[in-house]
Amino acid sequence: MESIRNLSSALWTIRTTQESAKILRTTYSLLRCFLFFDICYLIAGITLITMALTNQIAERERMVLCGGFFGLFASLSAMCNSLACHGMRKWKRGFLVPWILFYLLVLGFLTLNLLQALYLHNFHVEWRHLFLFFAVFTIFSCWRHMKKQYLLMSLPRPEQVIIDVESVVREYLRPSIVTSVSPAGDLPPKYEDLEDFPPQYDESTMRNDSACEGAAGGATSQTGEEATEPRK
Repeated sequence: MESIRNLSSALWTIRTTQESAKILRTTYSLLRCFLFFDICYLIAGITLITMALTNQIAERERMVLCGGFFGLFASLSAMCNSLACHGMRKWKRGFLVPWILFYLLVLGFLTLNLLQALYLHNFHVEWRHLFLFFAVFTIFSCWRHMKKQYLLMSLPRPEQVIIDVESVVREYLRPSIVTSVSPAGDLPPKYEDLEDFPPQYDESTMRNDSACEGAAGGATSQTGEEATEPRK
């Protein structure tokens, strides 16, 4: 039962880590995509202003206003995206607040524009309304993802670790088999591992041992002679 509990905890940790890493990768891709569109909006705004000032066009003021709007929007959006990228690198979610607030205003503006267009046309759907609906849905999806990223950044940064789920499950489900093999510490050391040399005997020690053996041998022979004399 304990192994099953540990297994479920390990699998939940793995799932949470993988989801956090997936959200992080998606956020980086999303910010790069928004920066690309910001560059396009800025180029479009500069182009409209240049065309209105160099050519004799009847709606010059309108083109200048549209170009200025595109340029202002691109500048604000690029600033928010840059702050968000910096916050992602430093893992500080406070830099994501301008992005969330700015695109929340953009989402509200597009939603009101869509509702106004549908009301003026008696809710008769046109291609322009479909484009606005697609823009509202896309920005809402991106805004919701950035909100998840903001909440995720209250936790430590997820590490990019490749985890083998199969090996983890096998490790927790493996039964504990008791073997009769002695542990490595109880085995005698190998002959190759011995570093100490055999003990060296002194000459005086060898002489004392020889004298003791000789005395013991003489006493034994004398005892044998005393034992054989009564028989004679």
